[in-house]
Amino acid sequence: MPLNDTKLRRIDGKPYDGPSEIADGGGLSARISPKGLITFQYRYRINGKPARLKLGTYGQMSIREAREAMEECKKWLEEGRDPAIQRKMNKAKVSQSPSISMLVDEWLESPSVKSLVKFDYWKRMLKLHVTDNYGKLIANEMDPVEWEKIFLRITKAGSPVQAGNVLVKMKQVIRYALRRKRITSNSLMLLELNDIGSRPEDGERFLNDDEIGVFWNAIDRTKMSWQNKMLIRIVALTGCRGVELRLAKKGDFDLKGREWVIPKENSKTRKRFVRGISNLAADYLQQVFDIYPNLSIVFPPTKLQEDRPMSASTLISLAEQVEDVMGGDHWSLHDLRRTCKTKMAELGVAPHVSEKILGHKLTGMLAIYDQYDYIPEQQEAAELWAKKIQDCAESSPLSLQN
Repeated sequence: MPLNDTKLRRIDGKPYDGPSEIADGGGLSARISPKGLITFQYRYRINGKPARLKLGTYGQMSIREAREAMEECKKWLEEGRDPAIQRKMNKAKVSQSPSISMLVDEWLESPSVKSLVKFDYWKRMLKLHVTDNYGKLIANEMDPVEWEKIFLRITKAGSPVQAGNVLVKMKQVIRYALRRKRITSNSLMLLELNDIGSRPEDGERFLNDDEIGVFWNAIDRTKMSWQNKMLIRIVALTGCRGVELRLAKKGDFDLKGREWVIPKENSKTRKRFVRGISNLAADYLQQVFDIYPNLSIVFPPTKLQEDRPMSASTLISLAEQVEDVMGGDHWSLHDLRRTCKTKMAELGVAPHVSEKILGHKLTGMLAIYDQYDYIPEQQEAAELWAKKIQDCAESSPLSLQN
C-alpha cells in the first residue's frame, strides 16, 4: 500500500513496534524508529551495488515532496550520476548561495551606486522594506510569488508608488548579481510594476500666486529651525533640487558674483553646471554661512553642527511642515521646481534660460552646440522670480493660524 498522511500521522512521534520500514513504491519507503521518528529513504543500485539515501524527515518533508525527491534521484541515475553525491553538491550550493541582504550590500558597495545622489535614501529604503524583514532569505530559492509578498506588504501599508520604486531598485540589485554570476535565478524579473503597486503620476502640481504667498508666509509659522526655514526659502528662490542644496559646500558659491556651481557628483545629470541666483538668495546664503563660519558645508545637522550634510530625512519633512500650516491641496518639495519653471514662463523668461536654472539638459542641437551658461540671463530671471515671490507674499492674507 502506498504511504498516506493518515497512516503516518498515527505513527509519528509515538511509541512504535510495527514494521521498521513501510514501502511506497519505486524505491521510496518510510523507515520508522521505535520512538516513532519517520524518515523517508530511497533505495537504488549504482554501479551494480545497492545503496540507500535519506531524503528527509516526515514533518519537515511531506509525502509529496519525498516522491518528487525520488523522481529527481531517478533522473540522476538515468544520467549515470549517483543521487547521494548530487544531493550533497546541491546542499553545498545552497549553503554558499548569497542571501538577499548580501546581494543588497554588494550592490550598495558598487562604485556606480555609491555615486548616486540619493544613495543614502535608497540604502535606508531597502533596509526598511527589504533586508530588515527578508534579508536572510536565499535569493536563488525565491520564486515570483515569494518576491511578490515583499512588495505587496509595502502596497498594503498604503504606499503603492513606493512599492513600485523599491521593485525597480531590487531589479537593479538582482541584475547586478546576475551579471557577476552570484546567483542564477532571475525570478524577480517576472514581476511587473502593475502586479504589486503603481507608477507615480505625471507631475502637474504647481503653486498658484495665492498659494505662493501663503507658502512664503507659512514658513515662519512652522516650528522648524531657522536654518531649515532658510533652506526651504532658498530651494524656492533658486529652483534647485533639495539634494543639491543639502550637499552644497560654501566653496561652490560666489555670492558676490551670484553664481552657484553644482559639481557633477551632486548633479542628477552627473554633469557640472552653473546656476545664476538672485540677490535675495545670495543674501540668505550669506546669513547661513555666517552661522557656522568654520564649517565647509552650508547646511550641517542643526543640533550636532558637524561638518557634514544634514540627513535626507530632514529634507523630506520640510515641505510637510509648511504644508501642515498652509492647509489646502497637497504639494511636494519637487513641486517648487515646477512652480519656478511655470512662473518664469509667465514672466517671459526664455525656456532655455529656465532650463539652465533648473539644471536640466538642453535637448536637440542646443545640447550639442550651445555650451553657453547664460549666467547674466539666469540672474535676471532669478531676480524676476524673487520679486514675484515677494509680491505674492505681500498681497497674501496675513490671517494664517498657527
